Amino acid sequence: MNVKRRMKTALVTVAVGVAVVIGAQGVAGASTATAAQAKGCTVAERRVPVLEGRQSKLQAQLTAAQDALARAQAKDKTAIVNRLQARVRNLQLGLDRVGTALDKIHSTCG
Repeated sequence: MNVKRRMKTALVTVAVGVAVVIGAQGVAGASTATAAQAKGCTVAERRVPVLEGRQSKLQAQLTAAQDALARAQAKDKTAIVNRLQARVRNLQLGLDRVGTALDKIHSTCG
């Protein structure tokens, strides 16, 4: 009977020891992740003005390309219309990518 009690006590002690070790690693890992995220946010937030400048530049280029497309369509310039349509699509894609990057930074870093 005494042997069973000692075995049970030993098993409980080992289980508690393992739980403490795993818990300590989890807390250390959480603080490391938070520090890494804070550093990542600092870097990302430095990019925000650059991305906003790129966004305004793309918006201006998109407006100019759409105006040129409307003029080319009015004059029935098929070759120019095709090139300008591709240009408008590319500018919209770039604008979407910049907007997505900004949204991600704002949602992640607040």
